[in-house]
Amino acid sequence: MAVVIRTTEVTDDPRLRDLLDAGELERVQRRENPHPFITAHALLRRLVADETGVDPRQLEFEKRCATCGTDRHGKPHVAGMRDIHVSVSYGEHMAVAVVTNIGEVGVDVEDLESADFDGFASVTLDASEAAHLDGLDGDALLGARALLWARKEAILKATGHGLVVDPSQVVVSAPDAPAALVEWKAREHPPGPTQVGDIDLGREDHRAAVAVLTSRPITVRVQRG
Repeated sequence: MAVVIRTTEVTDDPRLRDLLDAGELERVQRRENPHPFITAHALLRRLVADETGVDPRQLEFEKRCATCGTDRHGKPHVAGMRDIHVSVSYGEHMAVAVVTNIGEVGVDVEDLESADFDGFASVTLDASEAAHLDGLDGDALLGARALLWARKEAILKATGHGLVVDPSQVVVSAPDAPAALVEWKAREHPPGPTQVGDIDLGREDHRAAVAVLTSRPITVRVQRG
């Protein structure tokens, strides 16, 4: 299996609720705007179902936190499928899901508006990364910021650390260079060989990336809808 990614725009299609389990529906009730969550988790179920042949309604997902070991939060895993690795990400307008059997995986999607705040560099970037943004402004600056953020988030989702690790300690390649993990400066155990790839969403207002913990080159297959 390659690294299979599926993207879609967030929708309010009520039929998507039928794919979710009781736990997911309970989480839906706690959200002011439930549509991104519903769209993303239905997308993940459909993707895993298409790749494994299992009915999407029969899939069970477990969470495990790499930091504290709890099953109340953390990255998702498909119950009973130890060799299948998944990740999901969503925002107000877009959702992205990934499945692979190559290694632990993380995916992240960011809209440009999410990178539009003062202090972005101090919160998110290593000094070497901030230098890559010199001379950029407007959408070019926001796009570069969003891409760097998506790469970092994808890596931290793959490792299972999430934002327990300071993203400025995860150094990635320049926005105009092939995606890569350049240096792991965090005190937490480094992930080892990691492959990173940017995802073409077909939209100018979002950026996305995927990371897989493997030394093998990855082939990414992107599907729409």
